[in-house]
Amino acid sequence: MTLVELLLAITCMAIISAAATFFLSTTLDIEVQGSTRSELYREGLSVMEKMKQGVKRCTYLTIPNSHNPTRDILAFSGTINEDNDFYFGDPLFPRIDEDRNRNTNMDGLAGIAGLDDDGDGSIDEGDESDDDEDGSMNEDPLDGIDNDGDGNIDEDSGSDMNTDNQDGIKGMDDDGDGQVDEHVIGDDDEDGSQDEDNFNYIIYSYDNATNRLTESIPFTGESTILSSQVTFFQVTREAPQRILIELTLTGDDDSS
Repeated sequence: MTLVELLLAITCMAIISAAATFFLSTTLDIEVQGSTRSELYREGLSVMEKMKQGVKRCTYLTIPNSHNPTRDILAFSGTINEDNDFYFGDPLFPRIDEDRNRNTNMDGLAGIAGLDDDGDGSIDEGDESDDDEDGSMNEDPLDGIDNDGDGNIDEDSGSDMNTDNQDGIKGMDDDGDGQVDEHVIGDDDEDGSQDEDNFNYIIYSYDNATNRLTESIPFTGESTILSSQVTFFQVTREAPQRILIELTLTGDDDSS
């Protein structure tokens, strides 16, 4: 090979090498971005599934509500069977939240302790029996009706949850033991105990300063950070039977 041919060959190889390096680098960047997005998606999907299944199993969704239908908080009753009783005596059918106190979660404060239940900017205002923080106490019993006209149903009941002045449902054998209304007012499941199975809330709250989405269960004292990459969390009450949960996770490379 002449010197000119050698120089041409070296130049061509340099061009090919540069192009190959650029292509490989771009491919690796795309793969890393794809991997990051995939990890974010899996993490977000896991969190979303946890919230979705919890809402589907709950007996009452407290936040958001019609007072303020769009929030960055999700709160609903958990599935803790405090008195360990079951329908038909079958462990597959636990009786949940069937005998509540006038303070339905027994935290000694209006609404859920530390939360602005009605979204009015104030926290825990009012008497402990004011479960929806609207200024009235025990005004919306368990009857399927919006008694106080606020768009929410059965959200603030008393110790006698359906206000029929009998234990359980008046005239019915609630626990199937052959006896009707056999105990005292306030024994909503007719098991001989009063107010022993209340709401045990599961709360999902978002801190946009730290990008953390946290799950907390006040009844057990548990608190778990589900993700530290959340850049958007919003829950909207679209109808009494439907809510929309929106969640965005963003990585260090701004992929989301």
